[in-house]
Amino acid sequence: MGVRQRRPRGETRRLILRLGARWLQQRGYHGFTFAQIADALDIQSGAVHYHFRGKEVLVAAVFARYREHFAWWCEQQAGARLSARDRLERFLDLEARNLDGERVDPLGLAGVEYPGLPAAACSEAEALRDEVAAWLTAVLDAGRQSGDFVFAGAARDQARLVMAAVQGGLQLARLHGARDFAAVRRALLAGLMREGA
Repeated sequence: MGVRQRRPRGETRRLILRLGARWLQQRGYHGFTFAQIADALDIQSGAVHYHFRGKEVLVAAVFARYREHFAWWCEQQAGARLSARDRLERFLDLEARNLDGERVDPLGLAGVEYPGLPAAACSEAEALRDEVAAWLTAVLDAGRQSGDFVFAGAARDQARLVMAAVQGGLQLARLHGARDFAAVRRALLAGLMREGA
């Protein structure tokens, strides 16, 4: 048996969190164990439990991490002078990254797994839903005011339609390939664009 290399402080926790997030999106809440995480990372199972008391703590931390990443991404978009259409396109690009690893959108995952998720993970997922919906609502409202977007009803309702289309497109892509997500994306944008835009 070889000598294990000592990792920099905090690195083991980050690796566990990253792998937990990937497997959660690929396999679902019941699709992996701490022992499998330890094996994949070549660490002792106790090390996983040291950083996360239980799977429910890990999964809540994963959803908190999704929220942190989305908040960081929003800050990056706020610094760029982009049209509402460009901001929506960037959001769709962000979601399309899930196609690379055959992952489900975190909110799509939460919707499917919700009854079996720990309460803390549900709370984090609900907060993420609210943050994504608020960001999309602002973008859609700005786009309607600038004349880039045309749609009936409230911007907040349209935001939920965008969220549902993205999650559904990612699910279809898992069954049939990335072209299904591309088709949903095209239809979504076409439905929002004013004539001649």
